[in-house]
Amino acid sequence: MNAAQQHMLDLYRSARLGQPAPPAPGTGDVEAVRSFRTWRAFRGVVDERVAARRARRAELFRLLTLRGPRPTQPLLRPAPATPRPYPAQHRTRRVPDTCGRTADC
Repeated sequence: MNAAQQHMLDLYRSARLGQPAPPAPGTGDVEAVRSFRTWRAFRGVVDERVAARRARRAELFRLLTLRGPRPTQPLLRPAPATPRPYPAQHRTRRVPDTCGRTADC
């Protein structure tokens, strides 16, 4: 039995017993992920992992900036490429559907 079938069975039971309907499956997933991330961030601070990670990154940054090769010329960024229009975006052209008809029919 999958989650949708179990939910339908729970809806039926709650209707028969006059109870409020249960929430749909997956309703609290986003909230659960957010609370887990908050808990992990809290545990990282309590365990001092965040401070250790920041110290490692600062040391790595210091090593890369002090001992790394210095560029002789400033780095130039490449010019942004001009986007080519998609053929279906043109007003006179229409993308055909699966039956071969144009979309404006």
